[in-house]
Amino acid sequence: MHKAEILTQENLEKHPLIRLSYLMPWLIPILSYIVIGQAMFMQVLHRWKKNVEELPRFWFTNRLRHVVSARASLDETKRHIDLLRLMLDAATSNEIKDDNNTDTIPKKLQYEEVISNVFLFMIAGYETTSTALTYCTYILATHANVQEKLRAEIDECQDKNESDYDRVHNMIYLDSFIREVLRMFPIAPKAISRESNTTTTICDYVIEKEHTCLGSVIQPDMFSLHYDPNLWGPDDPNLFIPERHLTRRHPMAYMPFGQGPRNCVGMRFALMEIKLCLTRLLHQYIILPGDEMEQKLKPREVHFICQPEALYIKLEKRF
Repeated sequence: MHKAEILTQENLEKHPLIRLSYLMPWLIPILSYIVIGQAMFMQVLHRWKKNVEELPRFWFTNRLRHVVSARASLDETKRHIDLLRLMLDAATSNEIKDDNNTDTIPKKLQYEEVISNVFLFMIAGYETTSTALTYCTYILATHANVQEKLRAEIDECQDKNESDYDRVHNMIYLDSFIREVLRMFPIAPKAISRESNTTTTICDYVIEKEHTCLGSVIQPDMFSLHYDPNLWGPDDPNLFIPERHLTRRHPMAYMPFGQGPRNCVGMRFALMEIKLCLTRLLHQYIILPGDEMEQKLKPREVHFICQPEALYIKLEKRF
């Protein structure tokens, strides 16, 4: 548990290789090999000298390696389809046959890449969801009318003979509430950057195709989009109004999970996780402001995530 705590508190943005990738994005593939080489060296060093303490990220990666190995060794009768299974199937052998079953092509995904992706999913899903729930509880504690309206919808749906998934999936106000929270408090605004692979014009600035080989990265300003009165009017975008999401908006006006084919792969899972947590919390408790709670949050950026420094609330049992 100590290593897991260190891992989640580690600020990767301070890593020199991460900072170097900001200045020279075209070096990212090379830096990836450097990181892999560093990991292999530390593993060899740890085996050679047992009293060398295993660094948290390598400790976590080694345990993921055991999980991936165990899943890969399962027989056909015990396998179930999920994202890890699909990645393992793509990395099972070095080549596959085409539809004609004659020619073979190399597979792109390797086992180390599978482990790296599982590591990314674990880290990305841990901090982002908890931060989103923090902002949700802040809004609920400071907007009593919103909390009562949301609780009324939750209580009304509790008696329905439906599964948890179907029940929360049909809660319109709950969905609008979470969307409004993520509009006002986007969790990872830097995660929507894209590299241009063709000549592109952004705000009258032309990015030529020949410059893209140097890694031209386009970083949209998510806060400008989410607080644009032309996109989110007629109500003031600085006010928390969940009902604004009942009106059809421009698809690119709202992008806490990104947009397009490379948006967040865990979006639906994260939203369902948040909805289930909020429904159970609000059904049993009333959320009140804490004695030291500030009226305005002070977000800070940690691990590419915008999160508040602290949040103090009280929970009052309903029943």
